[in-house]
Amino acid sequence: MAHTNRIVELSSLIAQQTTIINDFFEENQLPTPSLDLDALQFLPIPNEATHVKAARARVIEACSELKALLTGPRELLRFNWTAYVSVKAILRFNLDKSFAAGETTSFETMSKFSNLDVKIVRRIIRHAIINHRFFQENVPGVISHSTLTAVLSRDEMARNSLIVELNEFWPAGVKMADAIEKWPNSEENNETGFSLANNSNKGMFDIFADNPDRADRFGRYFSKPDSTADGILENYPWTEKVTMVDVGGSHGSVAISIAERFPNIKCIVQDLPDTVTEGASYLPKHLRNRVTFMAHDFFKPQPVSADVYYFRSIFHNWADKYCIKILQNLVPALRPGAKVIIHERILPGLEKLTTPDAMRAINLDVGMQQLLNAQQREMHEWPELFQRADSRFRYLGAHQPEGAIRWIIEAEWQG
Repeated sequence: MAHTNRIVELSSLIAQQTTIINDFFEENQLPTPSLDLDALQFLPIPNEATHVKAARARVIEACSELKALLTGPRELLRFNWTAYVSVKAILRFNLDKSFAAGETTSFETMSKFSNLDVKIVRRIIRHAIINHRFFQENVPGVISHSTLTAVLSRDEMARNSLIVELNEFWPAGVKMADAIEKWPNSEENNETGFSLANNSNKGMFDIFADNPDRADRFGRYFSKPDSTADGILENYPWTEKVTMVDVGGSHGSVAISIAERFPNIKCIVQDLPDTVTEGASYLPKHLRNRVTFMAHDFFKPQPVSADVYYFRSIFHNWADKYCIKILQNLVPALRPGAKVIIHERILPGLEKLTTPDAMRAINLDVGMQQLLNAQQREMHEWPELFQRADSRFRYLGAHQPEGAIRWIIEAEWQG
């Protein structure tokens, strides 16, 4: 029996699935994907077009595998150690803002704008073009924007996100192995790649507290639009609940959404003092009798007795020993039947490791290690965590609403 030729199989799959996507674009009179200046920033595939989204995911996955196969093991082992140096330089010297989208410029003009030698500018820009599709040079020496640099020059949120990733996250990753060697198996958030990259004995949040400008950038990074509710409104029986506490709930976006949808429930949002003060100032007047804000440190005993305690993207910021403390600090307030909901990603199983969503989850898992000695968790780790905190917690399971990023992980206090 002949063996399947994997590269031919992949190329056929790419062609078939790309046809599905292209047919959808043509039927709906949508523009073909492009990186030219006037290209759309997002592919216009609506959530309900699940077959098109699935085809896109298959193409991306297959292209990645085909590229690896045709690169070969020896070449794959080579590390591109200059990968993002040009992007960081472009952002540092504002070269993306040196001329307007729709116009052209020259290396000489960019040199005058930045006070960098023209040879340095030319090397930076050409490196960014060939490695990242930043800018275009369709005529020698004449530089125009690609859609990527046009987005950066116009969209401060996108620009800020890239700066944070390059200035804060990337150096921490470079130092992660050093941190693991220096502090083997540490669960402390001040014994990390981030701490080493900052020559500090403090953790990331304390370092940001000492650097307001960096803290502001970091805060704006996490203020970008997010599917905050992420299925929690439609996929949990809120009509059966009377009280919920949103622990570490920031400005209360989830609690407010729940209160808007379910008039039977009262919500308390807990976070640090400055955060809840700011959150309360945004609260719509018609919800002030059902949504309240309270300063509370979740490493201290919980003062509020409620039906549900909700944690959104909290536990992945902490190592196990601290997550156990968070759960144990709920115990003084818990009554039999009280529920704990943890709303965050779960690391995928082996059968899904090659999907784009799995790659994002695994990358985030390592990211939490390099920044905070924290982690994303696998399915089996959640019941174990509850049991380690207190045997009176009964793990009820986890489910992921269709189309959601986060899982709804639930346990009940048995008393």
